[in-house]
Amino acid sequence: MNQARVIQATGIDDPRIAIYRDLRHRDLSKNGHRFVVEGNWVVRRLIESDFKIESILVQPHRSAEYAGIVPDDVPIYTLTDAELSELIGFEFHRGVLACGIRPALHSIDDFIGLTEVPKLSVALLGVSEPENLGSIFRSAAALGIHHIFVDRKTISPFHRRVIRVSMAAVFKHHLYQLEDPLTELKHLTAATSIRTIASTLQPPATELREFRGGDQPALLIVGNEANGVDLQIQQFASDRVTIPMQLGTDSLNVAVATAILMHELANPRK
Repeated sequence: MNQARVIQATGIDDPRIAIYRDLRHRDLSKNGHRFVVEGNWVVRRLIESDFKIESILVQPHRSAEYAGIVPDDVPIYTLTDAELSELIGFEFHRGVLACGIRPALHSIDDFIGLTEVPKLSVALLGVSEPENLGSIFRSAAALGIHHIFVDRKTISPFHRRVIRVSMAAVFKHHLYQLEDPLTELKHLTAATSIRTIASTLQPPATELREFRGGDQPALLIVGNEANGVDLQIQQFASDRVTIPMQLGTDSLNVAVATAILMHELANPRK
């Protein structure tokens, strides 16, 4: 254990911990290359991942715990409980935060270049709420779906709340950036045998329980919470599926609907 790496910050204005300031109102991951995670479980998953860590910020009594598990080049800063809450802008009882380096997302050509196209992948277009994106990541990990596309209208996969809700599942996924979804999906289908399946509430669409996907690799396309998948992309997709609902229910939360769709499509009916 390298206890020498533990540094008592001089206070909330210490420039070395400025990255953690006012986290409630800042989204570091939106345009920058860094992100912040919070809580013992998520910080430990970050440490176990291949992501580079810039620093750790902990309550003083937990510094030795982290000094024994973080890489030797990562500084560990400490603040009192009261100072920590003042710095980040809200009452904080999770004991530890960490700053990681956000990698560039893969391109669609990286996906096309895979030795084998995954059985099921997911494209998320315009998912804007962090709780929804985090929940989708967690469900995807549980179902063994690790290749996920996001467009520029989707909230950053490395938003603090996305990571927290996903229980760090985001660190396990292969993430791909879509700059122009319709154009790039056309490129994808021209280069591979993948089947594109748009989720929709609008007819015509096949009810999920009636859908037969077969053995062909598939890409599930999910849209924005309010507006769904863009009509042009729905029209382009090789298939359109809908979840039948009862008792007057007209829609489901996007994270719930995506989990249902992923479960069914990962285990296609013959």
